[in-house]
Amino acid sequence: MLKLNGRAWKILERLVEESDVLRIRVHRSEKGALLIDAGVKCTGSLKAGLLISEILLAGLGEVRLIYENGIPQIQVLTDQPLYACMASQYAGWRISMGDFFALGSGPARVLGSEEPLIEEFEWNFREEKAVIFLETRKFPTAEVIEYIASSCKVSPENLGVVFAPTGSLVGAVQVVARVVETGIHKLHELGYDISKIVSGMGVAPLPPLGEDDLEALGRTNDAVIYGGITTYFLNDDADLSEFAERVPSCSSSSYGLPFLEIFKRSNYNFYDIDPLLFSPAEVNLVSLITGKTFKAGRISKSLINRSFGYEAGNNKLG
Repeated sequence: MLKLNGRAWKILERLVEESDVLRIRVHRSEKGALLIDAGVKCTGSLKAGLLISEILLAGLGEVRLIYENGIPQIQVLTDQPLYACMASQYAGWRISMGDFFALGSGPARVLGSEEPLIEEFEWNFREEKAVIFLETRKFPTAEVIEYIASSCKVSPENLGVVFAPTGSLVGAVQVVARVVETGIHKLHELGYDISKIVSGMGVAPLPPLGEDDLEALGRTNDAVIYGGITTYFLNDDADLSEFAERVPSCSSSSYGLPFLEIFKRSNYNFYDIDPLLFSPAEVNLVSLITGKTFKAGRISKSLINRSFGYEAGNNKLG
């Protein structure tokens, strides 16, 4: 069995060793938990965002920053998509204690979360160390740290908690780096057997941060919804055209406006938004058995330009 947290911990140690260069801050809780502030009271960095994104993939994927069409893009690839994306990266652990709330992601989920997804795949892992990422602008409280350690059945000194807000360099990188995961999750929601996905890769534009976390939330979601392109290699000889047509974000009734406008119209309630919207703009399903590729969806350069605040007549995506 893969040691997801063990793999992630090795990258975590690199964050600690290079904290000054990466512009992040390392702390210890009263009981010894390793706390890494990657954007709350520090600037963070692009490199830290890439490393943290690989932690979220449990060390089972590569995340790169490239240039394409004149703007920075986040490129992701993994040959263990089920474990990297769904057992680890997916932000499915709701952590709410007092006035603290965050969605937890990372390999600690397979140790401590009671999500339906974890139960469905019977991911009953046991490891000595646990690593979690919290998307938040608050330092996790002692109560939160104790809850996570207890849920994961690890001692506090063997718990690593990385946290950063959406409106930070690290926050933006790690959200956009979920482009491959969003397509896999959409396939799962549509009833496809995602255990047939052998490898996955994708790319999406890295947006300007915006003025605050809310604007950053809108832009990072738009990066995937209107600018994300993914390819999945499948051990499947079936006709996948129907799945291909239903996976891209354009299959949603909410498609067509920048995410922040959709969010406002939904009274800032994610659950009032059509869940079919949360997926890449373009999807390619490639059968390793038949050699056929089922392609659907499209990127929207105009909506990316509008969301990212690029001036008319000076569009980065032409």
